[in-house]
Amino acid sequence: MGWVDHAKRVHLRLAEASTPTRFVFHHVPKCGGTSVGRALRKRYLLSQATVKPEASFGAFALYTGRQDHAAMLVDVAALREQIMLYHMCDGVRGLSLHVPFSEPAHARFAQHYRFITILRDPVARFVSHFRWSHGRSADHAAISEDLVAFLETDRARRLGASYVEYFAGAPMARELGDPALIARAIANLNTKFDVVGRLDDLGGFIAQIQKVLGVRLRVGHENKARARAGCAILSPELEAQVRAICAPDIAVWESCFGRGAHDD
Repeated sequence: MGWVDHAKRVHLRLAEASTPTRFVFHHVPKCGGTSVGRALRKRYLLSQATVKPEASFGAFALYTGRQDHAAMLVDVAALREQIMLYHMCDGVRGLSLHVPFSEPAHARFAQHYRFITILRDPVARFVSHFRWSHGRSADHAAISEDLVAFLETDRARRLGASYVEYFAGAPMARELGDPALIARAIANLNTKFDVVGRLDDLGGFIAQIQKVLGVRLRVGHENKARARAGCAILSPELEAQVRAICAPDIAVWESCFGRGAHDD
């Protein structure tokens, strides 16, 4: 055995000893999971990976040669799922990524990985996502419209169904408000995830993760100020419109945490 092979064996043994349980953290944007995701990746430093949104979109654009930007924001999900599956097939122990739940990944790796996510009140999440993306011209997923105009777009309707997009196992579906997809997202969260946390109980979420994974985490507070911005920019009329758009995600949220639950 050469020294390279020996070093690989030592590295693998150290990773297995220090991080006994593998995980996938499906991080829905603007749900307050940034600090937890970073803490997990640091704890799993010997064997961890992610899928960067900008880089994966850039690779998708180069490979396909497409220019239909709005549709590409949806279709890039297939590439991101494939990258995640590659990491899992390669035995990476810790994955924290903005990638939807994958039925093939769960079917193949449910005995080897723990599946984790965190949710947030859907209206607050929608507003936070809009505020973060609005006017970020250099970002591949920037939103150029003001809020009133944005609420009339197909992208806004998809944004209001982010939990369906992430957890129904069909992220490229065109009608995310389909009751069958909503029901599937709820079923997947209830039966295929080991930890489903919520933003207003971040401490409880961290405690659950530590129990399931058997590791201790040191969690900072990235994006804390933004996370509390909530719905302050909304008039009652706009809030009602956003709430209607978020009906699919509200159905998922209330199934997980109960009717009338809020975190902002």
